[in-house]
Amino acid sequence: MEPSLAESLGKLRKSIQGELLWDPVSRSVYATGACLYRVLPRAVLWPKRTEDVILALELARGQRIPVTARGGGTSRTGNELGEGLVIDFSRHMNRILEVNPEAKSVRVEPGVILADLNEFLKPHGLFFPPDPSTKDHCTIGGMIANNSSGPMSVKYGTTRRYVEWLQVVLSNGEIIRTGPVPLAQAGEKTGTRESQIYSAMARILEQYGEALEQERPHVTKDSSGYNLWEVGKLDGALDLTPMLVGSEGTLGIVTQASLRLMPIVPARLSALVYFRELSTVGEATQSILEFQPSMVEIMERQILDLARKNNPALAQHLPEGTEALLVVELEAQEQASLREAFSKMADQLLGKGLAWEFRVASDSNEMALFSRIRSISGPILNRVKGPRKPRAFIEDPAVHPSRLPEYLEGLRRLFQKHGVEASIYGHAGDGNLHSMVFLDLSRPEEIQRMVALSAEVYDLVLKLKGTISGEHGDGRLRTQFLPLQYPRLHKAFREIKQVFDPEGILNPGVIVPQTAHLLQGNLRFQETLPQPAGGCLDNPQVQEEVQGCSGCGKCRSYCPVAKATRQEWASARGKISLVREILSGNLPGAVLGSEEFRRAMELCINCKRCLKECPSGVDAPWVALCGREQVLGLRGEPPSQRLLSDTRLLCALGSATAPLSNLALSSASARILLERALGLDRKRELPAFSRRTAKGQAKRGSGGGKDRVALFLSCHANFNDPEGEGLAALQILQGNGLEVLIPEVKCCAMARINAGAASKVMGQLRQNLRALAPFAKSGIPILFTEPSCLLALKMEYPKLLASEEAGTVAESCLDIHEFLLEWHHKGLLRQPTAPIRKKVGHHTPCHLQALGNGQAPGRLLALIPGLELVQYGDFCCGMGGTFGMKKGNAELSVHMGKPLQEQIRSSGVDLVATSCGACKMQIQQTTGIKTVHPLGLFLKAYSC
Repeated sequence: MEPSLAESLGKLRKSIQGELLWDPVSRSVYATGACLYRVLPRAVLWPKRTEDVILALELARGQRIPVTARGGGTSRTGNELGEGLVIDFSRHMNRILEVNPEAKSVRVEPGVILADLNEFLKPHGLFFPPDPSTKDHCTIGGMIANNSSGPMSVKYGTTRRYVEWLQVVLSNGEIIRTGPVPLAQAGEKTGTRESQIYSAMARILEQYGEALEQERPHVTKDSSGYNLWEVGKLDGALDLTPMLVGSEGTLGIVTQASLRLMPIVPARLSALVYFRELSTVGEATQSILEFQPSMVEIMERQILDLARKNNPALAQHLPEGTEALLVVELEAQEQASLREAFSKMADQLLGKGLAWEFRVASDSNEMALFSRIRSISGPILNRVKGPRKPRAFIEDPAVHPSRLPEYLEGLRRLFQKHGVEASIYGHAGDGNLHSMVFLDLSRPEEIQRMVALSAEVYDLVLKLKGTISGEHGDGRLRTQFLPLQYPRLHKAFREIKQVFDPEGILNPGVIVPQTAHLLQGNLRFQETLPQPAGGCLDNPQVQEEVQGCSGCGKCRSYCPVAKATRQEWASARGKISLVREILSGNLPGAVLGSEEFRRAMELCINCKRCLKECPSGVDAPWVALCGREQVLGLRGEPPSQRLLSDTRLLCALGSATAPLSNLALSSASARILLERALGLDRKRELPAFSRRTAKGQAKRGSGGGKDRVALFLSCHANFNDPEGEGLAALQILQGNGLEVLIPEVKCCAMARINAGAASKVMGQLRQNLRALAPFAKSGIPILFTEPSCLLALKMEYPKLLASEEAGTVAESCLDIHEFLLEWHHKGLLRQPTAPIRKKVGHHTPCHLQALGNGQAPGRLLALIPGLELVQYGDFCCGMGGTFGMKKGNAELSVHMGKPLQEQIRSSGVDLVATSCGACKMQIQQTTGIKTVHPLGLFLKAYSC
């Protein structure tokens, strides 16, 4: 980095309230997003106020470096990347500033996430209508930049329709507020950039009036270029708002926005419409639009074939021979009118022979099913393995819905001509299709194919009077093609850019091109082989996970750490991006030993939510574990971490010295010593140890039946809660006539694995496998009361040991609740008869969710007479095993668990039940409500 820039960055850091980062790790995680590109920034700013943005622009002008505003990093076009200063608003400037229910408006900062905004507005009966598929992790600022929309745009339109005014910082640091401004009033601000802008805009609108009339796309939505058509008002005033929405951060930086809201419509109903021929889809869509639908989504043949192949459960709803499927949704004040409307729609489409089948959802379950079918396109495509993956580069053109058949047929011809496979889905109601083309962009010839195909697709679109971007913007993907869409207006765009940003620092090259080859430049796919990192990260499986990440940013919505910290490197995407930078040689291997790399890898609690939530199915926690192992190899393992992660040793010592150990743990001075010695946060209240272990008290064998099971006793069940978990499991199983065998195993070592120390406990893992293998080979189920132990045996051991024995044992391991529930379904389970008249909340641990057994404990508790069960939502408690116990992590851990804590407190329960010992500790400490293992309650209901 240039010395002058480093000096300026240092001065800026001292002047702002926000945070400024320019270390290699921070820069690297901001080098990519949800797009095809990699552009390394010089620094990253997390502003806390508008003044921070003004100061950042002052630095950029002085150093002549670009400035790129960024929200959730969810844009497919690459407009969220820049080689200068990237300003991430999602970290701090994410407040909802003011809501006015009567006026149906809300004022927000740009970093507010759309889903959070609509959740906040729900009690007022209002919502912000634009609904991109990234709604749970995209920001309002990003939506404004791209003029975003989604499936419901056919009824509600794009973001532009709902922006009242914007507070914008211009490149010279001036702050303007947009809205209708009479020219005379604008002229009063003589000498300001704002005055120059209004004067120039009046001239440009007049000069290019004919071009505006002739070059306007014949579409229902358009996010390409600068929107000049709505700037001039009938009364002669000018309003810059419609043009700044969709300007992709090239004209100014938005720091506040006032948004229009709509009332929530109470009733919805959806239907599936099936077509044998593409030729009838356009006419059918026109007929459907007469009913003012809120959604008309299309899925074309290849998507349907992939869905049928990859999800057999949906096959009956996706019959063979279907050329296209429309998912249609209507809204109204009550359901009856919706069914009547769908009946008329079906008569029209079937009567005219436009569709061959029409299915209306019968109830809420079918509504959810239809929604699942509509949403299946992205996940199916994202999970395609191998180097040739579906790439989003012609994913956003739009034509008028009446020209949809011509567009679809034209696309198929072009795909055949270029010899590529492609999947098509999108918003039929707006003629806005998302085409995903299968290419290997590490190969130069495939890149050239991408360029040639882009040019021909856009030529097709423009011949149909469409737009090359319906809702995603131009960015790096389409800017070079704008002169084709706007032969004369692209010159007006250049004049507008010059008057708004004469310094040329605001997202340069986007919308107003600076190079003829922006599409194929800075691609993040490299032909070179991965660079050896010299450790666990060289594992081919890690490299496969890294290659599988699309960068979509969905992890920002479900990762507990990312949600709590709002830091990019805390997200799964951030970690994957960082490891990719190392493996590709963009970052030196020395970074592996840095504090920044260590912290980034540690900011993963291995909750495994990625396995369930990630659209690409990337096991980012596994990559983070390998990263932690790499750090330990270079920096060594601190003795405190070694002791804190040796669960069996700590529990055995605590149990052997109880009750003295419990007395010590209740002492503030003792906890201070533990914090210094072990790094155990002094505010943590640890569970008491039992002098008598479950294993020591167990009456083995007995049960009297021919069926046998093996019970894996977790450390918590054995040493901390023998009666409520370990012995409860034993007595329930024996009470159902089962012979219970207790294997001679050591700790599952999950805490050591999570610490990145798996290589140090391989002997322990093999010993456990040797102890469990005889049961697996004999067909004896191995039952677990603790989800983390079960996950270790089922997921981590097979990866670490890669042996046939590990796979065999994993197949025999079961959650005890799932086993008991299966016995209940078979009519073999003894039914609980003693009523428990309490209101009990059930929390499903993350690891149980990841294993697919999340509902079993709650369903088992529901068998208890008199018990009122409250099932909490899918929230992480935040503990993450030993993560939340460590000094420095405890406060973050509690913050991560706030959504669950709030739900528990508001539920009015007497008890909380959860099967994870760490979750139990966290919930009880943060809510003050007694928390127990589900088996303890079930045993009580047996009156044993």
